[in-house]
Amino acid sequence: MNVSRRALLGATPLLAAPALAQGAWPNKPVRIFVGFPAGGTTDILGRLAGQLLQEELGQPFVVENRPGAGSNIAAQAVLRSPADGYTLLLGSPGTNAINPHLYSNAGYDPLTDFLTIGQIAEVPNLIAAHPSLGVRDAAGLIALAKQRRLSYGETSIGGSTHLSAELFRLMAGIEATHVPYRGSAPMMTDLLPGRIDYGCDNLPSIMPHVRSGALVGIGVTSTGRWSGAPDLAAIGETLPGYEVTAWFGLVAPKGTPAEVITRANAALRKGLTKPETASRMQELGATPLPGTPEEYQARNVAQFARMGDLIRRVGIRAE
Repeated sequence: MNVSRRALLGATPLLAAPALAQGAWPNKPVRIFVGFPAGGTTDILGRLAGQLLQEELGQPFVVENRPGAGSNIAAQAVLRSPADGYTLLLGSPGTNAINPHLYSNAGYDPLTDFLTIGQIAEVPNLIAAHPSLGVRDAAGLIALAKQRRLSYGETSIGGSTHLSAELFRLMAGIEATHVPYRGSAPMMTDLLPGRIDYGCDNLPSIMPHVRSGALVGIGVTSTGRWSGAPDLAAIGETLPGYEVTAWFGLVAPKGTPAEVITRANAALRKGLTKPETASRMQELGATPLPGTPEEYQARNVAQFARMGDLIRRVGIRAE
């Protein structure tokens, strides 16, 4: 998902922060491991969080991209690092709730091996169809899928886009031919010319094609409509109870001192409540989620159970 990092983070230099007491955390640069390549939503949100923390705490927060195995490589690397607050992980749906159900051995337990610092943002997905189908909304797509078998694509096996598409299929009571892709760009090469009928992607990646008229927005996967496109319905308006979103936050290895968690959370929450942060998030198609570590953990626990149940029902396994 290619979103302008300059547009999100802005072109202005980082603000100076007040001097910290000698020995207080952080007194040297902090690394944030991201389990996906540069340029995607996870990476950009990691860099935004790093900027906010740097502005508040006065030390560099540097993103290190460690892609592979659905972010398992990054999670394992953080877990092996000293629990001193200087190596953090950008948590995503995969690391927080999906991978232990998807892989035979993810190498960690997200609910016990990490301490939550705080959520950063929530990003909905979007289901969109090729205009040749002649449908304008979820009800129309479901009705057509019950008349003839359609094909659909998604951008990550076992990821939130895959689960969004599968939950839609299950709740709608339809059968469709699944065509998996490794990323947004490969899927678009088939969806835009109509070689597949509909697809699901992170909202920022697919929304430009909807705005241009190349695709028809069927519905966002969040519980409500996205503020950036209020005329675009939520899938849940047609299928009550439907909801799959991508949520992101910072976590630290278990054993990290409580004072580090508390200080990092306070700085992150302060940064996320700034109007300019909300504006940058809006450009990305994200909603800021300032909150407590406990709120983040509660969401992970609930989604871990929900995603596990969905993965078992659909029968998805990592390749």
